[in-house]
Amino acid sequence: MKNILIITAHPSSRNLTKEIASIYKKEKEKQNKKVELIDLYSAKQLEFLNFEDSNNIEINDTQKYYQEKIKNASEIVFVYPFWWGSMPAILKNWIDSVLTINFAAKYNGKGLPVGLLKGRSVKIIVTSGAPTFFYILNGIKRANKKIWKQTIVEFCGMKFDGYYLFGGMDTKGKNVPKMFKVIKTIAN
Repeated sequence: MKNILIITAHPSSRNLTKEIASIYKKEKEKQNKKVELIDLYSAKQLEFLNFEDSNNIEINDTQKYYQEKIKNASEIVFVYPFWWGSMPAILKNWIDSVLTINFAAKYNGKGLPVGLLKGRSVKIIVTSGAPTFFYILNGIKRANKKIWKQTIVEFCGMKFDGYYLFGGMDTKGKNVPKMFKVIKTIAN
């Protein structure tokens, strides 16, 4: 059975991030997939990453808990709002703290990275109030997609399965129903 891990990062209890994750989860469950949804704002909290030697990071129980979730997943989906040109800080800290050297990747004798999380695919689903064309015109969509693809997902040996930026998600909600239809397509 394919295990899917959905990780969300939005501080509000009512938001599009949670709705997207819920739709994606339901679509996958219809396919008889096992899905676990983790909301970083209500799940086990990680302290900020702190170390003296990046090759010898002491892994605490919370980091081990999340690393085990990744080990058991064949698909990982990150869903978050696009804030200040990036992901919310809680998600960045989660990535820094969980995708550690010697768990997610290591360096070979030539100093090149070797991904250790092969066999997993990753999708990124992002929402923003600004229109999508704004991020296309200024190159930010391409840049963020490249960061996820090359310096996180593929660096760790995983397969990059898409970066979806949904702009124009304003408080009027006029684009939301169309986005929900696309989410269902992405999940299938």
